[in-house]
Amino acid sequence: MKIEDLASPGLIVLGVVAIGATALLGVAVGIAAGRDPKALTDTARRAMRETARGIERVALWGAQAREHVADLWAEAREEALAEVDAADFARAARRGKTAGNGAEPKKPGARRPAAKRRRKSASAETPQH
Repeated sequence: MKIEDLASPGLIVLGVVAIGATALLGVAVGIAAGRDPKALTDTARRAMRETARGIERVALWGAQAREHVADLWAEAREEALAEVDAADFARAARRGKTAGNGAEPKKPGARRPAAKRRRKSASAETPQH
């Protein structure tokens, strides 16, 4: 899914609504101005009220779209985490680790490897004159 797929229909609808509202407002202003000045004021108030409602609807649609995208993102993230956990569990099972603490089971005759000796630094081995 691309972001253009989500944004395009909403922007097209918003553009059509804005053009339609502007055309209706122009017609209403022309009619009202010619007949009755009070009707002009009433029409302007009604137009502003409807414009505010339209803006609120668009804001609500945007919020719903963001919520939908966030839900899709959360689902994808949960699926990815589940896949990683399953792969880690399978890897641990192949190595013979227990699921509880991740420690390797001890073999009865196994001995610990000998500790490595520390090397002296090169400056300690060569005498300084």
